Amino acid sequence: MNDIEYPEPRKNLAGLTAVVGLHLVIAYALATGLAHKVVDVLKAPLTVSIIEEIKPLPPPPPPPPPPKQVRVQTNTPPPPSYVPPAEVVVEAPAPVASITTSSEPVPEPPPAAPAVPVAAPIVNAAVACPNSDQVRSRVPYPSQAERLGLSGKVLVEFTVGADGTVRNVTAISSSNVLFTNTATRAVSEFRCNGQGHDVRVRVPFAFNYG
Repeated sequence: MNDIEYPEPRKNLAGLTAVVGLHLVIAYALATGLAHKVVDVLKAPLTVSIIEEIKPLPPPPPPPPPPKQVRVQTNTPPPPSYVPPAEVVVEAPAPVASITTSSEPVPEPPPAAPAVPVAAPIVNAAVACPNSDQVRSRVPYPSQAERLGLSGKVLVEFTVGADGTVRNVTAISSSNVLFTNTATRAVSEFRCNGQGHDVRVRVPFAFNYG
């Protein structure tokens, strides 16, 4: 006998069933027009739209800071209208000694002023001139003053040198010129003693009428 294997009838039946079902579906699509719609969709041009990337919106600005509250104190005294500036002690810079050299000759100092002579001391007339009282007691009365009935006084000053000489006779004061010459002439009769240095002597003369 030949070893020929025949296909199983069950497998053939399943394949036939699938082929028949596919034809039924195609026939139904043709009958209802579904196939034409599919073809139209495939024939229509494809529309491609590019969707732009949506950029995020910037963040909103920060809210403004709240206004500062100003506290008004009713009991605070008003500020002074004038505030004196603070005292600033400015120390003066120390003087800087400057040394300058010059080729000009240094002027000679002026000559010293002559020394002022020191006035001689005043000595009592009785000490310097012992006979002064005798001379004054016999001084003649001026005839003209006697005729006029005048009285007067004269103060005479003179210098007695170291050797006893009398010089620089002058009337310091006189009540009447008629008695001045008589008093100064009487001093020439004084005999004075030297004191070792010049001294001044003052002698009063009195002329009384009657």
